[in-house]
Amino acid sequence: MELKAGQIVTVDWRKDPGDSAQAPHPPEPNKLRPAVVVQDSELFDPAYPTVLVVPMTGDPDLAIPDLTVLLQPSATNGCKKVSYLLPQNLTCVAKTRIAAVTDSCITAAELQQLRQLVVLAIGGLT
Repeated sequence: MELKAGQIVTVDWRKDPGDSAQAPHPPEPNKLRPAVVVQDSELFDPAYPTVLVVPMTGDPDLAIPDLTVLLQPSATNGCKKVSYLLPQNLTCVAKTRIAAVTDSCITAAELQQLRQLVVLAIGGLT
């Protein structure tokens, strides 16, 4: 599976009854959730089994104001409502959890802002 940074995918966090290793654990959602790929596609072979993503939400209560990228709906990102990217929830997921790969993506400027906030969230800017 070939994924590009900035691409919006759908991650299936639901439990797979046939594979206990695929069971979500709190605070993982137990549902389908859109996410943005932030992993550098030049560093990892497309066959690598995992990918770094940042979850998206439409719930402003989950967003930390100074640590959130706000997405306004656009033809490029495919959002139907205002969405929030949550860099504090950066996670590595198995590609087997990617339920859908979309043609939608965030802009280069939004990806740069998101990556800077990920670095901030993990303590890379002191």
